[in-house]
Amino acid sequence: MEHQLADGAEYDVIIAGASFAGLAVAAPLRGKRVLLLDRKPVGTRPTSACGTTLQALQALGLEEAVQQIHQEVTLHTPYRSVTYPASHTQCVLDYALLCRLLQERGDAEFLQTPALGLEQGGVRTSQGIYRGRFLVDASGWRATLASSLRPGLVRADHLSVGIETVIPHRQEGLHFWLGISEKRAIDIGWVFPAGDVSHVGVARYARNRPLRGTLDRFLAERGLECGEVYGGAIPAALRPATIGDLFLVGDAAGHCLPTTGEGIRAALFFGTHLGQLLNDTLEGRMTPAAARALYREMVEQRRRAYGWLRGLQGLVTRTPLPLLGEGLHLAELTALYKPVFRRYYGGLAVGTAPATLHTRP
Repeated sequence: MEHQLADGAEYDVIIAGASFAGLAVAAPLRGKRVLLLDRKPVGTRPTSACGTTLQALQALGLEEAVQQIHQEVTLHTPYRSVTYPASHTQCVLDYALLCRLLQERGDAEFLQTPALGLEQGGVRTSQGIYRGRFLVDASGWRATLASSLRPGLVRADHLSVGIETVIPHRQEGLHFWLGISEKRAIDIGWVFPAGDVSHVGVARYARNRPLRGTLDRFLAERGLECGEVYGGAIPAALRPATIGDLFLVGDAAGHCLPTTGEGIRAALFFGTHLGQLLNDTLEGRMTPAAARALYREMVEQRRRAYGWLRGLQGLVTRTPLPLLGEGLHLAELTALYKPVFRRYYGGLAVGTAPATLHTRP
């Protein structure tokens, strides 16, 4: 099929994907000619459990999106439950509101159309080809643009999968269950309270079986009924920061943290800094080559930490649940969790200046 250029003028930046990562890239680019592409309206059909640190939202002035604050995290196994005070205050947020607040930070043009790949030096969509000086893939785990450049980029063995429902249910604290349907922690479940409702979901550290039956059992065991279900694949390994001239960010870049599946804080962190780098380049303070190099360095400084977390994910799935429960209890008694939490949260502290980006999570 012959595709025509949809717009004769070139954009400064084209971003494929208008969820947290794409919107975070666009926010610092106010005043530039930016095009956001997404198959669905901004802020609709979330695929996230919507939990992050309060600090991440405060650093960007996005606290308005917070629905409930939590000071404790509880990990449950069939043999033991352990509660840890949160070293960084946790919160559950309103997905649609946070997306709207981020969108209002920038002034990007939004076009509701899927990005289908790269062609003729631009982004191919169902409405034609759009060209930009800088192209950003924030299209989620499928990495639509990057995959058109590098087939095989998305590996099934580097993906987990999760589904969730939001139902009327009030509770305090964030709760995780390990080993909800196996003798090992292959499957996990969670309850993230958000005011009058809770996000209740399940995930599997592999993509080998459907999860809906697991979610239904998890809810039934707690006397809860399932609502609308949404979800998808979860990257569990870091991908390249750039492929050629293309920038990758968010789930497209594998920025979601292994083991925990935490993705919002990483999307805001990398997205905001990428937007700042692109803004500096467009205003002549940096060359495109320098922007790509700095962004790659920012990601590579954290590659080892991502590798450790992926290794921990493998260890968790192989450890018998009784032994895993005792290990969690020992971490509580010795306060070992405190330095672990500090390191985990410190390396992706949203709001840090680019000069301090060498701290690892």
